[in-house]
Amino acid sequence: MNRKLCIALLILFVTGCTVETPYDRNYVSQGIQDRSDYPLGQVAKPGEFTIPEGVSLEDGLTEDEAVAVALWNNAQFQADLATLGFARADLIRANMLPNPVFSILFPLGPRQLEANLKQPIDALWQRPRRIAMAQYEAESLSENLIRNGLGLIRDVQTAYTDLVLAQHKVRLAQDDIQLREKIAELARRRLEAGDISELTSSLAQVDSLRAKDTALRLSHEVIVLRHRLHALLGKPSGDISLRLAPSSWDSQMEVPLDELLTTALASRPDLRAAELSIEAAGARIGWEKSRVFKFIAEIDGDESDDGSFDVGPGFEVEIPIFNRNEGEIARAKAELEHSARQYEAVRQGIILQVQESHTRYVAAHEEYELWDSSVVPSLQVAVGKAQELFAAGEASYLLVLQAEQELIQARMRQAELAADLNRTAAQLNYSVGKKFI
Repeated sequence: MNRKLCIALLILFVTGCTVETPYDRNYVSQGIQDRSDYPLGQVAKPGEFTIPEGVSLEDGLTEDEAVAVALWNNAQFQADLATLGFARADLIRANMLPNPVFSILFPLGPRQLEANLKQPIDALWQRPRRIAMAQYEAESLSENLIRNGLGLIRDVQTAYTDLVLAQHKVRLAQDDIQLREKIAELARRRLEAGDISELTSSLAQVDSLRAKDTALRLSHEVIVLRHRLHALLGKPSGDISLRLAPSSWDSQMEVPLDELLTTALASRPDLRAAELSIEAAGARIGWEKSRVFKFIAEIDGDESDDGSFDVGPGFEVEIPIFNRNEGEIARAKAELEHSARQYEAVRQGIILQVQESHTRYVAAHEEYELWDSSVVPSLQVAVGKAQELFAAGEASYLLVLQAEQELIQARMRQAELAADLNRTAAQLNYSVGKKFI
């Protein structure tokens, strides 16, 4: 009897050992790195700012460095990563067995000494299903965290591009102010010479003031966008020196839609998370069905009349007459149906995102190519011809200034299109779930 008791206790001890899960911070980091080439950093204290290896703040940050810093320090993403502890706790709880209950009745009056040790053993066959469900949920959470990381990469790239554009437009706006001031000064001299009316001269002055207003507005926008980028980097105090450089893109790049869709359906972590939700719901159905019967093993000890102590095994079982756990089983089946339908909704949403992102990227690419290869070079040629005509005395200086003004506006539009190309590329990579461009 003692040997059997020891064996039973040993079985309970072994089955109660901790189950480790591979779906931890390293799993998330590897998933992000495989899709974007950016790894996560080590766990840091809340509010602590850490710099990734190979990143130097002394010479500012490039776009790649900004993404690396954000993945290491972004406050919201770090808070999301902390939820991995919840999944680990759920797995520990799923692995635990209920504690045995020991009771003793003391020999008072005619009552003899009696002791009982009860252990619910239905948890033994329920435990594998509970662990499987917790593992599926932990993996699903990890896949969603990978998606959050890819979303952070897209947001940083977009914010970086917006700041690059705003700073470039400020520089072009300053050049535009100088040109409009020259035009206004030329108009004032022509007014004094009687060549134009006072109204025409006033309009030139107003045009110069509008250019100053535009430059002022753009300079304020730069400040706002810098604060936004600093917040994404996890350093909202704004004491980071930023050396911004726009990314270069291959003008001949072709992105086939079919290949993008195939890659997206294989790489998107949220689609994998939706698939795991189906697996978890199926495991939950099995777990709820196993809870219909509640079985308790019992070891009973009684003091006999001759003073000896008799020990014998027994069991208690709940008879499922009125309650067969129908409610929880029905809920688990409903969760399975919901997860299956949610999977299809996520799948269709991914296809739509890829199609939209691809269309926007192609449109941005074509428009940028038009301005970069045709419109801006043509205006540069026009400025050169205007300067030649002015030097030959065949055109006024006003014509030269107006041609240069048109060139500045074209370069501003070119910068906007380059930024739009960068943004659409970042969104396309996120929609695919992998760095494709």
